[in-house]
Formats: sequence, structure tokens, C-alpha cells
Amino acid sequence: MITLSRPSPLGLLAFVLVTGGVIGMTRDRSAEVSVEPCVSADGACDQYLLATAGSATGAPPEVLAEDFCRNVGYLCAPLELNAETQLRRWRDFEGTLVVHVPLPEGVDPSSARRMQLAASQGIRAWHDQPFPILTDLRGDRDPHFSVSWTASLGGRQIGVARTRWAPFKGLEVLGIELVTQDPTRFGQPVEPRQLRLTAAHEMGHALGLQHSDTRRDVMYPENTANSMSAQDYRSIEVLYRTEDGTIIRR
Repeated sequence: MITLSRPSPLGLLAFVLVTGGVIGMTRDRSAEVSVEPCVSADGACDQYLLATAGSATGAPPEVLAEDFCRNVGYLCAPLELNAETQLRRWRDFEGTLVVHVPLPEGVDPSSARRMQLAASQGIRAWHDQPFPILTDLRGDRDPHFSVSWTASLGGRQIGVARTRWAPFKGLEVLGIELVTQDPTRFGQPVEPRQLRLTAAHEMGHALGLQHSDTRRDVMYPENTANSMSAQDYRSIEVLYRTEDGTIIRR
């Protein structure tokens, strides 16, 4: 999740976890384990992931941080606060990932078009990382998931990604939700730059990334990046070279 406000410096679960990543002008380090989407203007919500218990293939693989956490981007950043973290990603996906990005309603046509294009640009920042990504602006394709729009998500939240993960199926995306109104400027639309960064952040969650610990990365929990970073690309590369469900322990 990500927000628009002022910048601020896992084992396997027994039941399904729902993940919501939020992004905004800045992102905070919200707690995981929420079933509600969150997006704010001063921080990004963590993903709220539903995990289902049981695996047809047995226990997930485990690795030690001292062996794994070298040149892996920020995949090990959650270990700063937790004894373990689990990598969750799309499994066995082939082809082009189609994301429907409709025009927001209740917004003047010119602003709506700018918002739609900004969201599309943010999502496509991950093109070929690791899949080809097509943003469908007209709604004439069968999407894997869609963007939805709302005037407000509450507080300073401006975007959220909702996902679920099961050990026998991998990551699924329920959708990405973005706001049309800037929670820090009453009655004003969200600026295209903020929407682009927010959409890129939420798309990173939709691909399976957690938060970065470095301000220049799109996946940092505040909107402090200007564009995708080498760390963003390195993290997604390693994530999709590692078996889904892998647990990293300190």
C-alpha cells in the first residue's frame, strides 16, 4: 500500500490470508494481516494476504538468510522485523498478463483520461518483469485482474492491491484499487505522477513483492522514488527464479 502524506523515515498460515498493498505519495509500514485494502497519502499499506493451509506437495522449501540473502534486492528486507519471510509469487504462468484499466467515473473527462493513462504506465513499468503485460483500456479483453477506482480509501490511503496465496496454487490477484481524489488536497484529483508511482507499487505487490527498505525503490512504503530502480528489477528477477513458497529464516 502507499500513501500521499508526509514521508516517514511468515510462516505458512493455517487459513487464507488476504493481501492488500497500498501506495500513495508516501508509504507507511502498515501491519500485514488485514482483510481490508489500504492505500494512503503518507505511506503504503503492506499486502494483506490470505494463505490457505495444506499442500499437496508437502512442506515448502526453507533456506537460511546467511545463504540466500546476497544480491537478492530487497527480498530479505522483512527479516529486519521478522524471524522469517515467505516468497509468494505467480506459479506456472505463461503468456501475457492482461490488466483491465477502465476510465474512472465521476471525474471530468480530461482528468479521467490522464488518470487512466498514468495507472496504465505504472502497471506497464513491470512489462517483461517477468511477464509481458498488456493494459486493456477499453475492456474488450478477458483480463487476469482489473483496476477499480474510488474517491477515497479512507485517511491518506491512495491505492491497494488485494491478493491471495495458497501453497498448492501460488499467488492470485483479486484486484488493484486506486483513488481519484488527493487525500492531502481536498477536492483535488490525484496528480498523474503520484498515480503512476502508486500503480507501479501496487503492481509490484500483485507480482508478489513485499516492501523495500530503500527510499529510491518503487516498492519503498512511501512515494519517494522517481522511477523503477535497479533494486526493483533485481528483486523481481530473483523472486521468479526462486521456488514459490520458499521460506527464508534468519
